[in-house]
Formats: sequence, C-alpha cells, structure tokens
Amino acid sequence: MPQQLNIFAQQPDDGEDDDMFFPPPAQAARPRLAAVPDLATRTLPTSPPPRPATKPKPTARRYPVPRSSPHKAAQRIAEVAVDTWHRNHGGGRMDIPVGLVAALSLWPLKGPDAPLQAGYILGLDARDLVRLLRECWAYWWMRRPDLVHRAAPIARWTEEDLSDHHLASVKAVAHAVITNGLLTLTGSSDPGDLAECDLMSWMITGLRSRGDRNWLGEFHTPPEVCDTIARMQLGDGSGIGPDFSVLDPTAGTGGMVRSLAQAMRDRQIDPAAYRWHLVDLDPISAAGAAVNMMLWGMGPHTTVWCGNSLAPVDTAVLAQEEKAELFELRERMQMGAATAYAIGKAEQLIAGGVAEKAA
Repeated sequence: MPQQLNIFAQQPDDGEDDDMFFPPPAQAARPRLAAVPDLATRTLPTSPPPRPATKPKPTARRYPVPRSSPHKAAQRIAEVAVDTWHRNHGGGRMDIPVGLVAALSLWPLKGPDAPLQAGYILGLDARDLVRLLRECWAYWWMRRPDLVHRAAPIARWTEEDLSDHHLASVKAVAHAVITNGLLTLTGSSDPGDLAECDLMSWMITGLRSRGDRNWLGEFHTPPEVCDTIARMQLGDGSGIGPDFSVLDPTAGTGGMVRSLAQAMRDRQIDPAAYRWHLVDLDPISAAGAAVNMMLWGMGPHTTVWCGNSLAPVDTAVLAQEEKAELFELRERMQMGAATAYAIGKAEQLIAGGVAEKAA
C-alpha cells in the first residue's frame, strides 16, 4: 500500500523546549567592516544574478515503428513478441502473449499522443500490468460484450493467479512489443489506419507449430493476395446495396474481411454500415477475429462465431441469438450496478440525517 503521512504522530508539548526538536542552525561569526563604502562608489549589479541551470524534463519516448509498410511493421512486432516469449521460457500457452498484444492494441486511448503512454505502461510492475490489461478487456466488454465473449480464450488468463515466472514473461513481452512500436502502430483513432495490418494473424501464426497449422488447415494468406482478391470482387463498388452483407466461413483472424473493408473505404463506402459474419473452427483464431472487428471499427452489425461452417446449422442466426443474450446480460449488470449505487447513496443520506438529528 502507498505510504501516507501520519498527521497524528506525537508532537512536542507546548511546555517543552522547542529547541529539543528544532535546534537553531549554527551561524558563522560576522566579519567587522572597517568602513561603510560610499553609495556613489559602489558598483551595483545591472542584471539579476544568473539562475542555476535546471535539469530539463525528460521527453516522453514514443518508440516509433521503422519506416516500412504496416504489414512489415506488424510482422516485426509479432516476431519480437514470439521470440521474447520463447527466450523467457513462457511455455506452450499461446493465449497469454496473443492476449497481451491484443489488449495493448485495443487500449482505448487513441490519437496523436497514444504512443506517449509507453512510459506509463513500461513503469508498471507485472501484476499491475495484468490488472491494466484486465481493465482494458472490461472496457470493451461494456461496449461489445459479444466480441469480448468470443475473445475470452485469449483474455481470461488475466483473471488467473499467474506464477512469478509467467508474470516475468508477460512483463518481458510487453516491454519488447512497446519498445518496437506497438503503441505507434495501433495508436491511430482512424479505423482505416488500424485496419492497414492484421497483427493478430502474425501473432497466432508465429506461435502455432507447423503440425498444429497443418492439422487445423490454417495458413496465413499474404495480405497482398487478400488485397488483390478484394479489389477484384468489389470492382467500383456499385454492386453494394442497402442489404449488402459478407459471410466468411473460414475467416481465420479476418484477413479477407480486412482487405474488403479497406477497398470499400478507398471508394468512400463505410464498412460499418453493413453486415459482417465471420466463422472459424479454431477458438484462438476466432478470438483474434473478434479483436480485429473491434480494432478495425467494423461496426455494430458484426458477429464472430467459433464452429464448423459445414455443420447443418445457421451460424449467423446462432451468433445473433448469442449477441442478444450478452447485450441483455450487460443491461442487467448495468442496472444492478446503478441500483447498488443508488442504495448506497440513500444509506449515506439516511445516516447523515440520523447523525444530524442526534447532534
């Protein structure tokens, strides 16, 4: 706990000698002047004495990304995160480093000064850092409980009592990605800028073993290929009507959706006005897609489902039903919190009235 000044510490009594507590400072003997110089012969200073040099305040570091494409910058940050996690023997839990990078990317304070938060975050100890990440997930749950629910596989570790070893690994990865420009790469307040790269895909691909990728049929499609396909499919955008919607049954982290949304923005079409539904079999990939939907500003009509798109069920309907239930849960929790606050204030008023009457 932070130390507080004890204003009730024992003080000297009025009858005691104050010199016991505050001894007078030693004074040197004053030299005697032979004569007082005449005012006309004195040299008066023409300017005030120079002030002592003050130490300049340290400039907050921004940790910019190297001059390269956003895709290259995202790949570099992911490589640094993966390498740091393995060098610190973080183990096979890919949910921790992926969730760490996801939460830092989603940190809600965006804009030109977003990179200036680096010093504050780097100054936290490991446990406070985990609490900060947990608060970030809570912030987004109040806005998109459905997408944070889908991102739970990479977020719920912040609720665990992590070992000191895992905490040290978390701190090391956070330091590595921030000093390599993560807050600069994800600090824009423009969703179009944030959708210039798919950091979640690089993270998951880097942490997944080759055998796991082959078993899941999971392959990272180069963003340039996604961009080309999206432009060919969209054309001049004239085919987009009011009922336009997109279904990606093997979405991964949403690479094709990202490219299509960016192509729409290039044609002055807001992707947040339309319906997007993403499905993936792997919970980690679906969690990454949910993070990207929030980060890329894909709008309120977005749903992400984890399941087999070949199963004889309508995943879009299931996702909408789950979304409605989660928003209803959020409303109940907000109402409960507001009620608890009102009851607490009423109890304070009553207690204050009783105390005043008794006085």
